[in-house]
Amino acid sequence: MPDSLLPKQPLEGPVQLTNCDREPIHIPGTIQPHGQLLAVDLSNETISHVSENIHIALGKKPEELLGRHYTDDLPWLAERLDHLQARATGTRFRLQQSLPQGTFAITLHIHEGLLIAELEAPIDSGLVVQEFMGSLFSQLNGSSLQDAYNSIVNKVQQLAGFDRVMLYQLMEDGHGSVIAEAKADNAEAFLGLHYPATDIPQPARRLYELNWLRLISDIDATPCPILARDPAAPPLDLSYATLRSISPIHVEYLRNMQVGASMSISVMDGENLWGLIACHHNSPRVVPPDVRDGCELSGSILSSYLTSRRQQEYLKRQVDSSEQITQQLSQVAQFENVEAGLERIAPGLCELLEADGMVWQNNEDQFCWGQVPNQNAIAHLLTALDSRSEEAIVFTDQISKWLDSAQHYSDLCAGLLSIRLGHREAGVLLFFRSPYQHTVTWAGNPEKSTQDPNGRLTPRKSFEAWQQSVQGRSRPWTRADLQTARNLYTGLQTMIVEQGAKLRRINEELRQLNTDLDAFAYAASHDLKEPLRGLNHYIYQLEHTVPEDDPEVQQSMSGLKRIIRRMSDLLDGLLRFSRAGRADLERETFRLSEIVPEAEDILFAGSPPPDVQIVLQQDGMVFGDYSCVREILCNLISNGIKYNESPEKKIVLGIAPLSQTPLRRKAGGQNQAIYVRDNGIGIAPEHLPQVFEIFTRLHDRDAYGGGSGAGLTIVRRLVERHDGTVVAESSSQGTTFYFCLGEAE
Repeated sequence: MPDSLLPKQPLEGPVQLTNCDREPIHIPGTIQPHGQLLAVDLSNETISHVSENIHIALGKKPEELLGRHYTDDLPWLAERLDHLQARATGTRFRLQQSLPQGTFAITLHIHEGLLIAELEAPIDSGLVVQEFMGSLFSQLNGSSLQDAYNSIVNKVQQLAGFDRVMLYQLMEDGHGSVIAEAKADNAEAFLGLHYPATDIPQPARRLYELNWLRLISDIDATPCPILARDPAAPPLDLSYATLRSISPIHVEYLRNMQVGASMSISVMDGENLWGLIACHHNSPRVVPPDVRDGCELSGSILSSYLTSRRQQEYLKRQVDSSEQITQQLSQVAQFENVEAGLERIAPGLCELLEADGMVWQNNEDQFCWGQVPNQNAIAHLLTALDSRSEEAIVFTDQISKWLDSAQHYSDLCAGLLSIRLGHREAGVLLFFRSPYQHTVTWAGNPEKSTQDPNGRLTPRKSFEAWQQSVQGRSRPWTRADLQTARNLYTGLQTMIVEQGAKLRRINEELRQLNTDLDAFAYAASHDLKEPLRGLNHYIYQLEHTVPEDDPEVQQSMSGLKRIIRRMSDLLDGLLRFSRAGRADLERETFRLSEIVPEAEDILFAGSPPPDVQIVLQQDGMVFGDYSCVREILCNLISNGIKYNESPEKKIVLGIAPLSQTPLRRKAGGQNQAIYVRDNGIGIAPEHLPQVFEIFTRLHDRDAYGGGSGAGLTIVRRLVERHDGTVVAESSSQGTTFYFCLGEAE
């Protein structure tokens, strides 16, 4: 079937730079004239196509051959047909055969149900392939990569006799660079020059992957037409043919380079094109088939050699990086949370990925290490990455090409590699690389083309060295870098899953412990009330038996009563705290204005003291357990009045948008918070973190009327049972408590 990566239809109009990437160069309808071609339709075993010059080999005109059974003129094909059909599509088979006009070298392959035969007059090259390959292997054995490159181009030049042979490597962005060269003494050096990606359009790249050798014997030769038995038949697909004629754009390109003949040999990395062994000659040059086979074999050996060497280096790098990742992540596992652990190993991770800076972002938690953009730039980057949230790893060596705003910091950070651990809530790692300023020497200005008198765009005519200063780009992220990033991603995912399982076990254990402690606290606080009642009874009796005029005895009695009262307060607080965690929640929707008067009734029996003013500033709807919310308000109002030295004690309650409160970064799914503000004595900043701890008092035991110190702890517990959060803000003018109630499951 036709290759899906090749254009399907001939172009309408002339080929030029603007459409050469759509030119169907595999169906030119012509061949190079130094050979002949015929095709056999295997479905009916008749000759379906012949080149106009077929008489050179078979001594017959095209019309005498088209439609005839192939055995009438090519009986020698019959004994080889089964062998050919057993081969993969496009696999070539070479033989020498005596034909009516002499002995010819014949290259056979099958493609799309057609047997295609290419015929060339043989040229005795004197090549002994075994000796050539033995010599090549001996030079490659134990050599460095650069020495191997040089050996290959020298051997191909020695074998094929071209004026210049270059090893042309395709870079990750598609452009190419000459990394090795063998040339005649009087030829201009191309070593180190770069060529834009557009010099090899996509259809040509695909054909280089399918057909590993491409020969152009004479760029000025007139192509020979291919004739078909059925004039309405689609053009013959010559993807695997050696004689396929040349694209007009490529002819112009070679002519501008003053090249008379060329040959290209593919160097593969698996199924992908890694580069080319490009051969140029100043005059026409026909390369004999056996020499071409030797050159193609050189390319195949280089492909295997490079694949083997790269695989060795790649595997070594991956083993080393996997060991380093394991070592680094083992340190993270020692910390209670991932963020703290990652911050500790940030230098090691950056060294591993050859990055200059790193950012970790998880919801509102963030840390930065090394050379990174400012906070606004990081926020913009994260927002842009959210649009690619399905991609675990995103990378670029030029952030500013992807994100215009990155122009402002491209002199600081040019490259980015992002690792997303699941959804945004699971965290994002950003690795940055600084710009790598360097100069690229191009073979001519890659952006310069010319127009012919008709206004048609043509290839550039100058290939003189043209230098370009590259700025705003980092060193590219390599295949090994990306695999290291994937290994890091997998390791972090595994660690997070393990930590999640560990936390679930701990939470389950804590839940059970809390349940047991609640039960114990409830039983203890309830049962200890009985002895206290007994002590109160005995004190009452003692007060009536001891002399009233003995001050020492009366002082001891007063002290004993204070101790018993203090113990009673503590037990009451413990009992209330226990009850706060035991009852099931019954969520409902109600107005804040409904519950505030009930809290006043509980606290003041319906009549607040004259120096107390309670104001509902902003009413609104509340969703939660009615009794729990009422108890929260009772505790906060009571605290605001108790710790208050103002002549007029004022408590203000209301509902505010979450974004206007300190809870704006802490609540998920909520958009409002309840606040209770007093004009009391306030809480010192250093004490704010402790105010919700059980039995914590910030004043002397008997100051401000004493108490158990459990009130705010009960508030926190009731709020957390709603999956909510409570915080306090304070100053010398008073304290404001804000709390939000989470949504029902």
